[in-house]
Parts: sequence; structure tokens; C-alpha cells
Amino acid sequence: MPVILKNANFFDYRRNTMSFTNILIEEGNKGKLLFSSDINELIEELADVRIIDCFGKIVMRSFVNGHHHSYVSLTRTHKLTNTDDFELRLKTGAWKMDQFLDAEVLEACALYSAMDSLKNGATCVIEHHSSQNFIRGSLEILSKAFNKTGLQFLPCFEISDRKSFSAADDGIDYTDSWLQNNVGLVGLHAGLTVGSTTLKNAVELAAKHKTGIHIHAAESTVDQEHSLKEYGVTVIERLYDAGVLNSTKTILAHAIHLSNEEAELINKSGVFVVQNMESNLRSNVGFFNSEGIGENIMLGTDGLHGNILRSAKIAFLAGQGFDHIDPAIAVKRLRTSNDYFYKNKIHGDYDNNLVVFDYPSTEEVTPQNMAMHMIFGMESKHISHVISQGQVVVENGKLTQINEDDAMMFIRQMTKKLIKNLEK
Repeated sequence: MPVILKNANFFDYRRNTMSFTNILIEEGNKGKLLFSSDINELIEELADVRIIDCFGKIVMRSFVNGHHHSYVSLTRTHKLTNTDDFELRLKTGAWKMDQFLDAEVLEACALYSAMDSLKNGATCVIEHHSSQNFIRGSLEILSKAFNKTGLQFLPCFEISDRKSFSAADDGIDYTDSWLQNNVGLVGLHAGLTVGSTTLKNAVELAAKHKTGIHIHAAESTVDQEHSLKEYGVTVIERLYDAGVLNSTKTILAHAIHLSNEEAELINKSGVFVVQNMESNLRSNVGFFNSEGIGENIMLGTDGLHGNILRSAKIAFLAGQGFDHIDPAIAVKRLRTSNDYFYKNKIHGDYDNNLVVFDYPSTEEVTPQNMAMHMIFGMESKHISHVISQGQVVVENGKLTQINEDDAMMFIRQMTKKLIKNLEK
């Protein structure tokens, strides 16, 4: 059923304009937005339509999470190894966890991640998935669960040599199979767990399917030290030499420990970088600095949560003294995740993906002060509706496409199962 948002204050972030209007939202991934000051013009010839009064509310394009790991969503409070050894934290954390992911647990991860994302205004996630003991079929599980809720995603499977070379080959083969019929990227873990052969195979696969690579790059000093020791070049130089930076669809997650020369390579290539400030703080790996990288900087949560608006706030606040960032730049990075899809002509983020804020501001909200309001005023608690591909998927804090109580019962059961395995 088509939806009309009546009496809406619509903010168009690309044009930086605000208009008081009525909006007819067509359904489907090709659905358009039709605007009119006269609601009757939109209603005529419609056999059935749902009207939502948005008087006093702000409507804008929904958000995209630029780097996400749904598979870690069930165990956010599970104890971490208290160490500054980054690789040891991985071995006892995410790498240990992904060994115990089966179809049921992964479905629970996806459902919880989708609920969290949608309620926080994100209708699409760029998903970097890993389950080294459950490769083939894993992205289908994510896709099915996300589709149930109304969340779109741009996935990849994390290919790595860390388990075995044969597991890496399986990841390459599975990714090839997925990309034949689905949108996606070629996923790699990071340079320190990806050898020369696997890197070469991944780049060739990305070229075959005319897509990009999604990889953690220079997240820790360990990554740089390993690259210099094993290959005699820095992380980004190695990726550049291998052809990873050839596609503007390529995504480099973190990119904290960069030389000026590496930043220049990224800037000239046109690839995208994802800032994951909260994850960087949690892992104590350093602070992001955008100097020399260029404008293609997105924001991600790295699987810590689904609240990408909060990540924009943290990027600004924690960036003081480390990065050239103000509220407008923080919001621009938030929106660069939307622009990634637009610039690269990738399906997943659509015009009829919207979020409605019931935000009781004491000041008039204008295009000129919108960034300040988004960083210092607007919160996820102000979200009244989320619309994905023209369908209302969140209304008054509740998902509309699934029974949340039933979903949470299943999610909690699978969380207990996962934690039991982790504590063996």
C-alpha cells in the first residue's frame, strides 16, 4: 500500500533544502517520492493509501551503516581478553566466536542486528561477514533474516588464510557463486591474515564481477608491522600494488595508521574509507585522522551496535584534537555512506528509504543548523517511523514486519547456545 507523509518538513541532504510538503512514497526498489503542497493531488486515482500525519516532524533520507559485523551482535558484553596485544584480542574474541556460528545462531545474529539498525534509522548496512566453519550458505541466512525485517544490505564474506588456505579457497569459491546472482563485494579480513595468493585471487574475482574489495586496513600498528616485515611495503602500498584500489567500490575499514604517501594513494584512487571511532576506542588502537585521505569517508559501527547516528556524534566528539572535524563534517561522513551507493550505482539504498523524527526542538531547524541539531540534539529516541523501500518497517519504536517478542525469545535462546560454546 502506498504511504503519504502529510504535513512533513522534508530535509533533502543532497540539496541542503527544507520544505513543508506532502510526500507520496511508492513501494519497491524503484519506488519514487512524489511531492505536492496539495495532498489531494497525491491521493487522486489511488485505490488505497495510508496517510501518516507528520506535522511538526522532520523527514529525511534514512541512514546507511558503512561497516558492520552482524555476527558479533549477540555477545556485546561477553568478556574480552584484557590485553594491548591486538592480535590476541582477535584470537580470543571475534575469531573464536565465528567458529561457533551455525545457521540458527547466525539467523539470530541477523535478526537482532536488523532490529537494532532499523530502530536507529538505518535501512541498509554494508555487511562484512565472517563464519569460518560455516561458509557456503551464510550470506543467504543473513539475506533471509534481513528481508523479513525490511533491512537491505551490501554483503561480503570475509576471506582469510587464518584458518587454512583451503578455507580461503572455499571463501573465494563461495563469493564467486554469490556474486553471480547477487549484489555484493569481495571480502578480505586484513593484510596480516591474507597472503599473496589469496590477495591475488580476491582482486581477480572482484575484477571479474566488476565490484570492489571490503577489507580492514591499517587498523592497528600490528597490520603495518606485519606488512613491512613480510612484504617490504606498507599496508596501502601492498593493496595498491595488488590492484585493490582500482575500483571506487572498494572499502577500507579503519585506516588509522597511515603515512602521508598512503593517504595520497587512497585520495587519488577514489576508494572509500570507513571511520569506526567507537570500535577504535574499544580496541585502543588509535584515533582516526582524515588528513590527506580526501572526501570519501564513511562512518561504521564495526558491529558494536546499530546506532549510526550515535557514531556520528562520537566521531565529532572523540575527534577533537586528532582530526579536522566539525558537526557538518561528521554529518557529511554519515551521509557519504548513502552517496557510496549513488556514486557507484549499487542497489541497496533507495530514494524511498526514509526516517521520521519527532524532534521537539526549542529552536527552528533549518538547513543551516541541521548538522548541529543532528550532533547535539536529535537522538534515535526521537524516531517515530522508518520507511524501507516504501514500506513502514518501524512505527513508534516497534518493527512492523515481524513479531518482536517471538524474535527476541529465539535470539535469547541462540545467545545462550553461543555463550555456552564460547565458555567451553
